[in-house]
Amino acid sequence: MKAWRGHLLLLVLIGGLTGLHALNHRNESQLRGDLTGFLGTSKSPGNQLSSLALIADLHLLLNRPEPISTAEGQRITELLLASDDPLLREYALTTDLCRLSERAADQIPEIQEQRVLGTNPLPLDGPWWREYVTYRRKVGGKQVGGRKRLDNLELGWYRQALRGEDPPREALFEHLVKRVRDAHVGPIPRGQ
Repeated sequence: MKAWRGHLLLLVLIGGLTGLHALNHRNESQLRGDLTGFLGTSKSPGNQLSSLALIADLHLLLNRPEPISTAEGQRITELLLASDDPLLREYALTTDLCRLSERAADQIPEIQEQRVLGTNPLPLDGPWWREYVTYRRKVGGKQVGGRKRLDNLELGWYRQALRGEDPPREALFEHLVKRVRDAHVGPIPRGQ
């Protein structure tokens, strides 16, 4: 019987975790109910829920088997990008919403591309760099230029941006120009 004690303990642990999950599980109607203030005509989307709770609810809702329409995904993206909260704006540039956005002929999500690269001249400040890295490097993939991983210099600038500092504008601009030139040279690395 001694050999089964560990197994019984693990079965009790699994049962407890399953029960805890069942108690905390919310179905789609509950998630949509929590998001009605955000999806409604509210001017300030973050008021009804905290930003982290809103992102958690959206992540759960957007990754359920029940499909969300492209129109609804587009509306959610527009509301997030219009928010005053940088966390909500950056979430709009993630995979959850990029895959629901209307796409150009070359499979680029239009609203996210316009947000990150649609201004002339580019801001090249800390908040823009965070959005650029989130969209271009982490999410967009080869369609939007994210063929290579972040190098140490880009990662250092990203850490600066997370601390609220701006990366050096001239060096950042030169680096981006060089990356664009190098983007079409050679094969796409494996796993990208």
